[in-house]
Amino acid sequence: MSPSDNKTAVLRFLENLNHPDPAVFEELIAEDFSFGIVSAMTDFPPIRGRRNFATSESAILRQLFPSGLNLKIETVICEGVQVVALGEADTIANNGRRYHQRYSFYFRFEGDRIAEGREYNDTDLIRRVFLT
Repeated sequence: MSPSDNKTAVLRFLENLNHPDPAVFEELIAEDFSFGIVSAMTDFPPIRGRRNFATSESAILRQLFPSGLNLKIETVICEGVQVVALGEADTIANNGRRYHQRYSFYFRFEGDRIAEGREYNDTDLIRRVFLT
């Protein structure tokens, strides 16, 4: 795939985080896909495998953000098989607390599928909103 195709696929993946559809994730990611939040927090371990990610991530997002994540992407940088996207979400979590998060996402492609995803965010915000 071209860098433009990779960028389009990543934008579709990220848009799907707002109101997740497992079928969209399954279409975009590799069978051995791995996705993790980069932090020392053990509450959110990496998710591995196409079907596992598609179903579990969709369920988690729907549970944590019943009105949607409201993720807006600001910048996308693509170089070959690597794509980085910057964005932010501003929504209300399932516990009624405001969740205003800023993100950096890293994606790596193998062929025409996303093989790896990493999420960098404010983990202290996650603790304050969901774990306290």
